[in-house]
Parts: sequence; structure tokens; C-alpha cells
Amino acid sequence: MHLALYREFRPKNFDEIVGQDYIVRTLKNQIKLDRLSHAYLFCGPRGTGKTSTAKIFARAVNCTHSIDGNPCDMCAECVALSEPNTDIFEIDAASNNRVEEIRDLREKVGYPPLIGKYKVYIIDEVHMLTDSAFNALLKTLEEPPKHVIFILATTELHKLPATILSRCMRFDFKLLAINVLVEHLKNVFDKKSIQYDEKSLHLIAKAGEGSVRDMLSIADSVASFSDNKIDYESAERVIGLSNKDSIKNILNAIAEKNVANLFTSVKSALGSGKNIQVLCKEMADFIKNLVMIKSGIGDYSILDILPGEYAQYSYMASQFDLNYLKTAFSKFAEIELDLKYSINPENLFESACLDLINFEERAYVPVNKPVINPVQSQVEVKPIVTEKEQTEIEKVWGNVLIKVKERNLFALSNALTTVNKVEKIANKLIIHTNDQGSYQMIDNQERISVILSLVKLFDDSIAGVEVEYDKSNASKNDIKDSLKEVFKTKIKFKE
Repeated sequence: MHLALYREFRPKNFDEIVGQDYIVRTLKNQIKLDRLSHAYLFCGPRGTGKTSTAKIFARAVNCTHSIDGNPCDMCAECVALSEPNTDIFEIDAASNNRVEEIRDLREKVGYPPLIGKYKVYIIDEVHMLTDSAFNALLKTLEEPPKHVIFILATTELHKLPATILSRCMRFDFKLLAINVLVEHLKNVFDKKSIQYDEKSLHLIAKAGEGSVRDMLSIADSVASFSDNKIDYESAERVIGLSNKDSIKNILNAIAEKNVANLFTSVKSALGSGKNIQVLCKEMADFIKNLVMIKSGIGDYSILDILPGEYAQYSYMASQFDLNYLKTAFSKFAEIELDLKYSINPENLFESACLDLINFEERAYVPVNKPVINPVQSQVEVKPIVTEKEQTEIEKVWGNVLIKVKERNLFALSNALTTVNKVEKIANKLIIHTNDQGSYQMIDNQERISVILSLVKLFDDSIAGVEVEYDKSNASKNDIKDSLKEVFKTKIKFKE
């Protein structure tokens, strides 16, 4: 039976762990100096080595002949602990998250280890424990028997109670850089006698998005598809990334304001089976490289491109204005999450492209222009808003911001942080922002409807919402101070 690459090349000692140098060094020093903690917290994204490190550490603390902090894998303890045993417990909190399981654990920790010096409890996805289970674990975690070590692993640190965090030595595992992943993938392919080229390595590593396990899973699929002779075309076909020509065609159509070519280019990119979310991400990544090159960055590792591609990207960047590229990057980055939950993601993507086509016109829309009555030819004067009325509408807005965050509307929440003024005129709420990208993000019929529905929860007299791009002369500090006041109001009103 074929063994998956990520399982075959799972680290067996600290020296094989990739890209987590400070964590490895700290743990090895603790073992060598016999300065172990009673509880550790390993947190970070998936596939970065948390569970592998925990398993190695559990064997290393019990090894009687450790080599530079690593388990020797030859002593009686190492041999016994490499097989199923009663001294190293791996608990999946996702499926064992009830208080009963933790109470059972509390009863067993008192028994001494049978093989080594320590009993090690590895609780994976610990954030999945219920509140009562956390409470049951708390006292044991604070003062466990001297022969017990706890290792908690989680991908969602923010879900852990502060009482748990304060009792653990915390290590933050990070996503790996592309060049680190490429080197690791080279070693794996060389050991497996898999043929490859540099471009395919880079493509697979990039698709892994910083995770070693994800990268090796993708590499496994590509190797199977290409019969262990990997080239760029086969890797691209398996991963489903849009080729650069498709991205260039779409970007050129936007820059040339050619609507017909835009729709044709999008259809062509999707016609080959490309995922719309992948296309959007690739557009954002491609434009990000152009922005960095246009800004004077020439480091390939930062740009995330191959050395041979720099001239091509540099020429492409020279064809566009920097402000235009920054706006395009913001637009595609903002809609990435929205695409995941959209009923018709293709329409949303094309709508974003059309917004960019109208970029220049929208950038210079007059703000606070007098409203002319076509019959009377008179300027409508805005009603005077009292200080009390303004305070009330700011309280309403503060609660709207809370509701947006509670509903996990991340893209909208980020855009609303740039709102520097809200006012109620007649029965309409006017939202002001001087950030053009946020203005384009908010000024959307679907998002305006969401904001209106939330506003009505706190003031049902408001019948409409408008957003204005306020190209004011206010300094950045003035805007920050204004935002601080809004959030202060929000927090005070919430209480």
C-alpha cells in the first residue's frame, strides 16, 4: 500500500522539523538542561508541525541517552514508546470534548508512568473542549503530578480561555516561506527519485500556502498524475491554478476598459475548469507582485516569483499606474472571502472587474455636491443636526459595527473601519469614508442592504443608507482620532 508523502516524511526528531528553528532550539535546550515545564501550548496554522513536535518531545523527555536533545531511538524507552503504549496519550479534543472525558483523564494522571520518566498527554485541537471540560482540566493543568506533562495543540488560539493560556508555556508555529518549502520538497523528491523542474517545485510550494503537510499532499497528487515525472504543465493542471496569460488578458481588458474582452477573458479562464476563487486569488497575487515591483522591490523571495520571470513582471508593471494597481489589488483581495459564500461567485468576480473599469470615473465623483431641485432650481439645504441627535446616531452606528463583527462579515468589517463620519439626514443614514477602496467595497447594493437591516435593529426610522467618498483634507491622525471616538461610543453603549 502506498504511504502518503506527508506520513512517510513526518519528522522523527527535532532536526527534521522544517522552519520552526526557535521552537526546536528552545525545546532541545530545556531537555538538555532538565528545565521542563509542566504544560506547553503549541498554536499555529494547520500543517506546520505542532503534533509532530509534540510526539518527538514526548519521546525525547523519556529518552535516557538523548543526543543533543533528540531521542536516540535506540534505548529501551525510545523503542517502547515508538509503539502503542500507556505513557504517551494522544487525545483528539474534537471528538473527546465532553467533561466526562476530562474527568477520566484527571483520574488517570495520578498513576505513575510504566516505561519512562514522564507520562505525556497530547491534547490536539484543544479549542474544541466544552466550557465545563476546560473547567475540569484547569486544576489538573495548574498543578499536575511531577511525572505528568501536558501538551495542548490548537489552530484557533483565540477560542482558549485566558485561564488556560496563563498556565502554559506558549509556542507559536508559523507558516513557512516559499523558498523553505521548495528546498524541503527538493529533498523529498530526490529521496523518492521523482523527476521535477524548478518551476513546478515553486508552483507546488506556493499552492501549499505555508503548510508542509498541504504541500506534500499536493505533491503526492501531482506525482501520481505525472507518473513521477513532474513538469510545470502537469502541476498546473492538477492544482487548477490559472495560467499567467489568462490573468494578463483579464488585467489588460480592465485597463483598456474593454468590457467585451473582459467577459471573454473570464469565460476563457473558467472554461478550462478553473475555480473562480482560485482565479481571484491568483489575480490578487499577480497584481501584488506588480505593485511591489512598481514600488522598487527586486527581492525574488519577497516577490514570490522565479528569477527568470522578473523581466516579464517588470514590463507588465510598467504598463500601469501604481495607484491603479493598488486599487485593483485591494478589490480582488476584498472579494476573496465573499466569493466563498456568494450564490453566484462568477457574477461577483465580474462585477469587481467592472468596478475597476470605472475606477477613474468613481475616483472623482464630486462629494457633498448641492442637490438641485429640477423644478424649483433651488439648492436643498441640509437640516441642522443637534449634538444630541448626532450622539444618538453614533451610538446606533457603534452597535451596527458590533453586529457586523458578530456575524463574521470580515470583508465588510474591515471596510467599515475606515468610516470617519456618520450622520442622519431626514430618514437616511449617510456613511462617510475617505478611503477609495473601502468606498467601492461598501457602495454595493447587497452590502448596503445588510447595513440597513442592521441599522433598523436600533433605529427603525431610518429608511435608507448612502455611502459617500469624502476626499477631504483631514490628516490620518484626525481620522484615527475620529475612529477611536466611534469605538469608545460603541463599547460604552454595548455595556
